[in-house]
Amino acid sequence: MTVTEQDETQRAVGSPAVSVLERFAAVSPGTEIWWDSSPLVFESWRTQMLDAAPVGERARLGEQLRRLWDPAKPEATLFRGVTTNPPLSLAVLRDDPSRWHNWAYSYQAAHPGASVESTFWAMYKEIVRLGAAAVLPLHEQSGFRYGHLSGQVDPRSVFDTEAMLVQASELAALAPNVMVKVPGTREGLPVLRELTRRGISTNCTLAYTLPQFVAVAEEVQAGLLEARRADIDLTRWKSVVTDMSARWEAAPEFVSDAAEVGLELSVEDRRWAGIAVFKRAQRLFRYRAYPSKMLICSVRMGPGPEKTGRCWHLEQTAGADAVFTLPPAFLTDFVLRGQDLRFTPRIWEDVPDDVMARLRRVRYFRQGYEPDGIPVEDFDQIPALKSTAREFSQATNAMVAFVAECMQSGPLEGNGPALGLPDGEEQK
Repeated sequence: MTVTEQDETQRAVGSPAVSVLERFAAVSPGTEIWWDSSPLVFESWRTQMLDAAPVGERARLGEQLRRLWDPAKPEATLFRGVTTNPPLSLAVLRDDPSRWHNWAYSYQAAHPGASVESTFWAMYKEIVRLGAAAVLPLHEQSGFRYGHLSGQVDPRSVFDTEAMLVQASELAALAPNVMVKVPGTREGLPVLRELTRRGISTNCTLAYTLPQFVAVAEEVQAGLLEARRADIDLTRWKSVVTDMSARWEAAPEFVSDAAEVGLELSVEDRRWAGIAVFKRAQRLFRYRAYPSKMLICSVRMGPGPEKTGRCWHLEQTAGADAVFTLPPAFLTDFVLRGQDLRFTPRIWEDVPDDVMARLRRVRYFRQGYEPDGIPVEDFDQIPALKSTAREFSQATNAMVAFVAECMQSGPLEGNGPALGLPDGEEQK
């Protein structure tokens, strides 16, 4: 990570001015922290953070937040990339509804006869394009190593290979640093391979289990070999495989499968389960030298009393050669409550034997933890995948409804129409 010598000195002496995120990133040069939302909402989030902070803490916190992301000095700030999805794009509309209402109205005026769906898709691509432009300087200054922005195919198409290929091609054409998010469904695997064959960066989303991670890595590896044989330019190419950890841990099926063998798993047991899967993925990817990099999202605070500010998802995986993508809702808690945390490289430490003994009794855990625990033809039935696809589709439908209402009225001066998801749905 490129930083100033002064920042390096501060880290070395453990200055209290250094944020908890900087301490975490300093454990390993392979650790990347990404902003898990559109860059278009960062300034609003930063302002809200500072307004809510005690007056005496605002100067210190303001400096820390500036070092997270400074558009004027992208190469010297902590965020190395960006992930977005439909719920996070819905947050962009919430942040400035009148702007996007007027955008939809202007688009329709310039494209007479455009349908609601085509206008929605154009708006979504515009959000992706603007976000990619915000981090393009980092992409260029880092020699294309960093500064990718993930734009996701329509979650209503996660079981339609052909539709995803069309959408992915359109997203990739928006900017040279767009990384296309494709689901870890059975139908998504050939899309990931084909995009890789074309030299297009990808982020596999809706993935929760080691069988998915391995299947995706194998497809990407095969596509990369095909690209090299065809002499495709790969200078901007990057691949990450996302582990939506907390969503897998929280599935009701985990509890019911444990109950079938007479176990009542604690919150700590279930958190260890997600950590165990990620740790094993890290080891397997390293051993097999896959070209993809693991990414963990859906991280949560805890477990433990709220006042402790603990975050096992980060504490137990510190030192990983991986991407950690963190949404605003999580960062609000972590930056404020985790200030006293210190990190050591625990990624290669084993999960406690007694915990693993309990977890291995549960079918749900074995399916997620063993490389061959779920056959590819059953990926679409993974409970967390199905529930996340429904949630993301709901957010997409809310964006479509917003567009429909915009198209029924003229330009606005004030707020645009209400958006149809409760607050907080944009957290991964």
